[in-house]
Amino acid sequence: MKIVLTGGGTGGHLFPLVAVSNFLRNKYSNDKINFVFYGPRGEMERKIMQENNIKQRHISSGKLRRYFSFRYLVDAIKLPFGFLQSMFWLLIDMPDVVFAKGGYASVPVVLVAWIYRIPVLIHESDAQPGMANQFIANFARRVAISFERAKIHLPASKVVFTGTPVSDRVLNGSPEEARKILGMKKIAKPVVLILGGSQGARFINRQILKMLKPLLAEFQVIHQTGQNNYKGVVAEAQRQGFKIGASDYYPIAFINEEIKHFFALASVVISRAGSTSISEIAANAKPAILVPITHSANDHQRLNAFEVARLGGAIVLEENNFKTSLIMLRLRQLTQEGEIRDRIIQGIKKFYQPQATELIANELINLAEE
Repeated sequence: MKIVLTGGGTGGHLFPLVAVSNFLRNKYSNDKINFVFYGPRGEMERKIMQENNIKQRHISSGKLRRYFSFRYLVDAIKLPFGFLQSMFWLLIDMPDVVFAKGGYASVPVVLVAWIYRIPVLIHESDAQPGMANQFIANFARRVAISFERAKIHLPASKVVFTGTPVSDRVLNGSPEEARKILGMKKIAKPVVLILGGSQGARFINRQILKMLKPLLAEFQVIHQTGQNNYKGVVAEAQRQGFKIGASDYYPIAFINEEIKHFFALASVVISRAGSTSISEIAANAKPAILVPITHSANDHQRLNAFEVARLGGAIVLEENNFKTSLIMLRLRQLTQEGEIRDRIIQGIKKFYQPQATELIANELINLAEE
């Protein structure tokens, strides 16, 4: 059996693809099932697929935008070129089924799969489906969702609720291992884990640097900065007099396999509101402060965050409220034992569906065998 995986652009698209592929590899021997990834030529895509021994096919794709941009000219070339690439590679590979995580990177692959009558399963993990997924859902056999709210925008007869697959890479960590990795000796203060997504978040980085002094007076901080921002963050922290690794401040460019240990150690998480991030926080039952991107596509991060908050699973702070006094107040509330912390922990657990990976894997197998 051959399965094509497609998506890309963010870790939130890639890690669920890997989670499902690993589940199926564990269920079937490698000589009975294999995977090929179709997606953009990005460094993150290359690294993650190589680490998981998944063959890659590079597909060009143009982004669907709701605003005017001169990049439309570039995208106008990329989309038909990606369509031709997909026609060639799908004809060569002729998979049994396509698993599309969605986004603009999936569009040409799904369209060509429909032409070749290859069944497609799409996973929409946000509360508000993006333009690409709303479009390609018309060409899919099944559409898996993570938020019940998403179904109002998708073909009802195709929708199945699964939740978001969570990779084993974020589960069953060890606080002791985290301290060892970081060289963290003191354990007297609560630990705050700050995640800006796989690419980091410049806004969160800037705000955290502004409040380092009061923050480190009460907490130890593990901060994912993003590869492109790391040197600047370290330079600014040192300029303020905080020696990296010896001042309760631990900036890291990109957190990979060690993420499970950092989740285990953290008392509270500050994160953007991507659906995969929310599911990973939920899988570790950590209280969280969610900071949605103000201008995310379709406003999906804001809608994700408020869906979680509506069920008592997180505190949401929009960017204009991400101020020192309010952050410190919320961190104290979420790190002290009591009603607020307990309520948030119980609420966030609702967003972890431990069977999500298996449900999607079974849907793929059923489609392949139809």
